[in-house]
This record gives sequence, C-alpha cells and structure tokens, in this order.
Amino acid sequence: MSRFATAMGLVGWMTCACLVVGVAQVQSAEEPVAGSKTHRVVIHLNSGDEKVQKGALNNIKHLYEALGAEGLNVELVAHGAGLSLFTKQDTKLAEELARLKASYGVEYTACSNTMKVQGLTRDDLIDQVDLTMPAMVRLMELQEQGWAYIKP
Repeated sequence: MSRFATAMGLVGWMTCACLVVGVAQVQSAEEPVAGSKTHRVVIHLNSGDEKVQKGALNNIKHLYEALGAEGLNVELVAHGAGLSLFTKQDTKLAEELARLKASYGVEYTACSNTMKVQGLTRDDLIDQVDLTMPAMVRLMELQEQGWAYIKP
C-alpha cells in the first residue's frame, strides 16, 4: 500500500503541476509581452474615398504607436480605386505616406493590373511605392506567409 500511496501522490503532484503550467500558458497567451514578437500586417485598400484612405493610414499609425517600430511590419496594398492613394496626380495624402515610410518603414505595393487598366506607369506613382505587382497575388502571398489581413 505504501507504494500505491506514493504513486498516487506523485500522480496528483504531476497533475497539479500540469494544471499550473497550463494556466500560466493561457495567461501568457492572453497577455502578450510587448516587444516579444514582430507582428506582420497587410492592409488591403481598394477604395478611392479619401476618408477611407485617411482611415487606413490612421490605422497604420495607431498600430505603430501601440506596438512600436521594432514589433511591427506593415505593408499597404492598393488596387482598383484605392490606387489613387499612390498616384502623384490624385493623392492628397502624399505627405502622410512619406511620413509613415520615414518613421516606420511602411511598405507600399501598387497593383500592376490596375496600373495597366488605367494606363499608368511607375513614373505616375509617388516615389514611396516599393513594389508593383498584381494586388491579389501579393495579398495571397503575404497571407500564406502568416501576415494578418486588415481591410478598413
């Protein structure tokens, strides 16, 4: 009986330890430590509405304010009517785009299919645009790599 009592005591102790570790893991998942992970977020913009475009840029700014430049990578992918955000002729938010790039390194991707339909070339885009490629392909690639997707 002594061995049985010892074995039961050991099993009970191990069960208790597992529960404590499990609770600690749940608590850490609910309360992540700031700066412990680099978050990757792709913002999808297809609206020509200036309020929606400004809102998307505000979302980006607020993400960086909350997580810091070291804890966050953001890429803004624009296509369709949203491409107007990146065109020299149409954008009213060029200064804000430049500020986000300079302050946080935000990357900008313009849809090459939309550019073709609208008869635009790379020279028609603001200098801050990093990449031109089909927007749907870029969104798919980033999501396959585990990037969080946000559409304002």
